[in-house]
Amino acid sequence: MKDVILYLSISLILVCCSSKQDQDQNLFLFNDISFKLIDGEKVVNTDSKHKEIFHSYHDAKSTQIPLFKCLESDNYSIFIGVPFNTSLIELSNISMPPHLKLTLFEGDSINYVYKAYNSEKELVTIYAKNFMDNLVYVLTVSNSAELSDSLFNAKALSNRFNK
Repeated sequence: MKDVILYLSISLILVCCSSKQDQDQNLFLFNDISFKLIDGEKVVNTDSKHKEIFHSYHDAKSTQIPLFKCLESDNYSIFIGVPFNTSLIELSNISMPPHLKLTLFEGDSINYVYKAYNSEKELVTIYAKNFMDNLVYVLTVSNSAELSDSLFNAKALSNRFNK
């Protein structure tokens, strides 16, 4: 009987620990959709400073994209918004600040839109994806071309979503 209780206790501890580890590596969004975190990324509070940065990259009045979560690492920030009352086509038409130059645009206007911008000081990518008529908007800001090219290309961002 002692062995059974000991076995159940150890099993319960292992299940709790592995569940916590999985939660630490994924950011739950909605409807069993999550965003995979990479080593070194941490979820930070979406305070007024982060909202101001997020909204400085698009006109908050023309599109409704509330900031849902913000992730930070040493060399980049990721902002995740959940747009409503809009479409992928409208998201693809969002204008960026004039100092940013569009370098890449791809998408099909039904499933996803990906846009990459750069300036002398920063690289910005936008990735919007449709999950069964629910949109997710990802804005990344980095100062490293190497990081941006490897972590924030369309395929890499798409692979970070777990369904």
